[in-house]
Amino acid sequence: MNITDLVTGGVGSKAISAIANLLNIEESKAKWLVAAAVPLMIAALNYNSKKGTEQEAGINKALDQHNGGILDQIGGLLGQGPTEDDNKIVNYMFGNNTEMVKDNLAAKTGISADKIGGALAILAPIVMGYLGKQKQEQSSGGGLGDLLGGLIGGQSSSSSGGGILGSILGSVLGGGAGNEDNTQQESASFGGLGDLAGEFFNKDKANDQKGSVLDSLVGMFTK
Repeated sequence: MNITDLVTGGVGSKAISAIANLLNIEESKAKWLVAAAVPLMIAALNYNSKKGTEQEAGINKALDQHNGGILDQIGGLLGQGPTEDDNKIVNYMFGNNTEMVKDNLAAKTGISADKIGGALAILAPIVMGYLGKQKQEQSSGGGLGDLLGGLIGGQSSSSSGGGILGSILGSVLGGGAGNEDNTQQESASFGGLGDLAGEFFNKDKANDQKGSVLDSLVGMFTK
């Protein structure tokens, strides 16, 4: 299980082509967009799953409804635009941060916020389909935290506080409890995708700082 497959590998490459063709944008910009958006989507789902058993159960149920069939139909997306249900998945992932995500991606790419919204709506069910398929194939018996955290470097959900990733995202997205100094120490030692995603969602970060975070996320897949 490797997030690279979902960003620039077999699945990612198909998604990039679909987004570029359907929205009539440069493939290089579509590639940048996918590399930035996918980690944010998975990190947001992982954070939401840590809010409580009800939220975790909701995400598990959503993943059970996405069996990965869309991964064999990505080419078919070229003939149709995203649906209202696809937009709902984006809002389900990002919640109140949805417009902020769109605006920052638009500012970095020069693509209109409307087209960014369309790209996210195309990408969201692909991400859910990929995660749903991985959940079905999960042989370790681990839970949702292991699945999502494993993709972006988070620790097992059995770790205290849901692992480093859960601690970081909880502190920056709101609703997280705990000692700020400990969180900063964990953040400094983590240094992975979850850390970067947390920095992006940090409400105290200015837009230019968020843009730098996006560049760093993309750089992890385009070196």
